[in-house]
Amino acid sequence: MAAIGSAVGLGNLWRFPYIAYKNGGGAFLIPYFIALLTAGIPLMILEYGIGQMFQGSAPVALGKVNKKWGWLGWWALGIGSVISFYYAVIMAYSWNYLYHSIQMSWAGNEENFFYQIFLERSEGIGSIGGLVLPIVIGLAATWLCIYFIVCKGVLRVGKVVMITVPLPVLLLVLIAVKSVALPGAWEGIKYY
Repeated sequence: MAAIGSAVGLGNLWRFPYIAYKNGGGAFLIPYFIALLTAGIPLMILEYGIGQMFQGSAPVALGKVNKKWGWLGWWALGIGSVISFYYAVIMAYSWNYLYHSIQMSWAGNEENFFYQIFLERSEGIGSIGGLVLPIVIGLAATWLCIYFIVCKGVLRVGKVVMITVPLPVLLLVLIAVKSVALPGAWEGIKYY
C-alpha cells in the first residue's frame, strides 16, 4: 500500500490537469500512457523487484547488483529525502488551510490571500521577511506526526498507510463527482 501511495504521488494529481492542458489536452494522454506503460511502470516494478530480491535498501540492493551502481541507490535515497522535505511544507500549508477554511478567512480577498496574508510575502528579494508563525507551527506539527509514525518502525507505517493512501483517492472521487455536477461542468470538459 505504501508503494502505491508513493507511486501515485501528490504531484501526479495536482499537476496533471495543468500539464495535460498545456500539451494538447486529451491528445497528451496518448504519449503519457505509452510512456507510463512502457517505461514508468516497468522501471518501478524493476526497482521494487531488485529491493525484494536483495533484501536491502536502494544503495545496498543496487550495490549487490553491481558495485558501480551503489551510488545510484544513494541518489534515489537523496531524492526521496528532498521530496519528503518538500511535501512536509505542503502538509504544513494544508494544516493552515484547514484552519482557514473553517473560518473562510479568504472570503472577499481571494486573490491576495495566499501571498499577502497566508505567506506574508515580503516586498522583494532585498527585504527578507520573518518566519510566519502559523506556518512554522504547521511544519512542526507535520514533523511531529512523521516522527510518531516512523519511530515504532515499519509496522506502524503500514497501519497508517492503510488510511492515508485510500482516503485521498476517495476524497478525489467525491470532488470529481461533485465537480461534474456543477453548472457548466460539461462545457469545461468538452473544452478540455
